[in-house]
Amino acid sequence: MTKKITLISLMFLLLLPTFAQKNGHKLALPSLPKELKISYPKSNPLKKALQPVPKSAIFKMEGYYLWDPSVIKVGDTYHLFCSRWPEKDGMKGWIRSHVIRATSKSLFGPYLFQEVVLHPSNHPWATQAIHNPKILRVGNKYLLYHLGIPQWKTGFAFADSIRGPWTPVDHPVIATNNPALLIRPDGSVYAVGKFKPKVFRDGKWDANMQAFEAAGILGPYTLVKDTLNRLPNHFELEDPTIWWANNQYNVICTDWEAKVTGVQKSVVYYTSKDGINYILYSQIPVWSQAEFVPMQSGAMLQVRGIERPQVFINEKGELTALLVSVHPVTDVPTYILIRPVKNFIPKNK
Repeated sequence: MTKKITLISLMFLLLLPTFAQKNGHKLALPSLPKELKISYPKSNPLKKALQPVPKSAIFKMEGYYLWDPSVIKVGDTYHLFCSRWPEKDGMKGWIRSHVIRATSKSLFGPYLFQEVVLHPSNHPWATQAIHNPKILRVGNKYLLYHLGIPQWKTGFAFADSIRGPWTPVDHPVIATNNPALLIRPDGSVYAVGKFKPKVFRDGKWDANMQAFEAAGILGPYTLVKDTLNRLPNHFELEDPTIWWANNQYNVICTDWEAKVTGVQKSVVYYTSKDGINYILYSQIPVWSQAEFVPMQSGAMLQVRGIERPQVFINEKGELTALLVSVHPVTDVPTYILIRPVKNFIPKNK
């Protein structure tokens, strides 16, 4: 009887964060310096814009882990690119991943697998894995940029059609392994990426944000300002995505060591008017595993983790979807979830 009570108590403690979120209770946020500027210290307009998820917006493939979603609309079709690896390899199989493409007539699916796009078996230098794919239109071509392993640097592949064929550039283009690129109207490029300094600030592995610029898409890419962290208060990140709106750079990423939100790898948001100095949008996480995901059916989906957030921006410049990779609470493989957002455009000053 005692063992049963102890087990029940343990399960309650493990479920307490999600229970609290589901029932409207706020989790404690870390204390931050009073002088730290926060655009919305008591609210999060982007979080409020998140909508329930239709069942069709969950993309799974039997026998495979899926990761790193990125979507582009071409004509009347949405093309979802993501990385994939066999279920038998477990989560650690990501270091041997490849890139696939799936399509849908709706941003929110259902998506149908079409093809393997890039594979290490026939790549000129990323011969172990091709990971973290992101899709962009560059002039009259399409660019798929990605992490290449074993070099742990960013590679580019171009195509005249979204259906390929894709031609990889025969060398790494950016010496960082997790960038997000923004092409400016004049063709120059601004990028943010993860940087690991050799000296740890807090005794743990640091994940600072660097910024880069280039005159053209193929570089060379040079550091903006310096090697120091572009994020305020020594905050850390992983998995950045970037877009331009409200006359500013907008970066969504994950809270690497929970220093902002108190929840490891929750989704957070920063903005910058000059690409050098970034401001925290809100300490309240945009989204985290500490809360249930509302479904359009009325059900509540519990997840163990969400990572690799990416945005979809429509023709009007509105953020209409937030894409993530999901760790389910069971042992089934990871999958892609596309959450609707109610036509969000930032209005912070």
